[in-house]
Amino acid sequence: MKLSRSILKGIRAMTATRILVNLQNVNKNEDRPNPASFTQSVIEHFGTTGDNVTEVNAYLQDNKLVLSNDWTKGQPVKLKRPSFCPITNLTSPIRDDLPDDTKSRGIDSGVALILESADGKVLLTRRAKTLRTFPGVWVPPGGHLEENETFAMAGLRECHEETGLKMRPQQFVSEDLKVLALWESVYPTKLTIGPPKRHHIVVYLYGKLKPGFDANTMNKQLQLEPLETDACAWLDRDLVKRITEADEEKATEHGYKPKESVAKGEYVRGHIIDEDNRQVEGNIPLEPLLTVSGAVSDHERVSTGTKFALEEWLQRV
Repeated sequence: MKLSRSILKGIRAMTATRILVNLQNVNKNEDRPNPASFTQSVIEHFGTTGDNVTEVNAYLQDNKLVLSNDWTKGQPVKLKRPSFCPITNLTSPIRDDLPDDTKSRGIDSGVALILESADGKVLLTRRAKTLRTFPGVWVPPGGHLEENETFAMAGLRECHEETGLKMRPQQFVSEDLKVLALWESVYPTKLTIGPPKRHHIVVYLYGKLKPGFDANTMNKQLQLEPLETDACAWLDRDLVKRITEADEEKATEHGYKPKESVAKGEYVRGHIIDEDNRQVEGNIPLEPLLTVSGAVSDHERVSTGTKFALEEWLQRV
């Protein structure tokens, strides 16, 4: 019996060593990277400019993700968090009540791939509603780093596992994937939804495919893994701009509002997994893509970290 890509991924995950985040701030006389703790704000360790962003370099060393401000080790890249980041706003009572296995787990690392087709469109996927974290949320293909992987290896592997798109570095204009930005991600996203269960640094990668690999051509390879991804769509630059304008920082206190410019019945063409577990082409409503996170519950939307990465992409292209 042929096992699905998702099941094979789960089997590997049960035996894999987690790639944890280590921090080194040379301004604090730290002569080597040290393991980050689960309840530690990574951005505050390095200092923020006041808009919840800082700069670090990110590299892999001995199966650890190292974030450092030692510029001899690499080029600076933006690291951001939302103002409502649960770790930043964690109170002592909530921190003390966290389960021991949560407080001791450290900070995990992941990758996400901002994949641009030759005709200038970006692929976003909707996470399956059965997933433990961020169910039903729109993100780029991505997941955890695995042992002895480079960023590019992890990004391409995750994209293949979730979408069926199997790519090589040579298919990209730069013949590699570049680090675009970093995001400090916590789930649940707000303390009003629940105490933190997962803490990640997400490395957003970027790669543009060479001529000949446009969105329609890539769709011919598309084979969504239903246990991971139940929809996907290629979005043009104008739609990406509209998505990034839906600002979580301006969300109402008790819920969320769709962006006022969303027309009823407005949609984008994409692929979905239907009720019979088949991949079909169909219309995907735009309204969920143009909303923001709620105060007391989550729902279908584009993740806040993804919007930040897309903003960085817009500035690049």
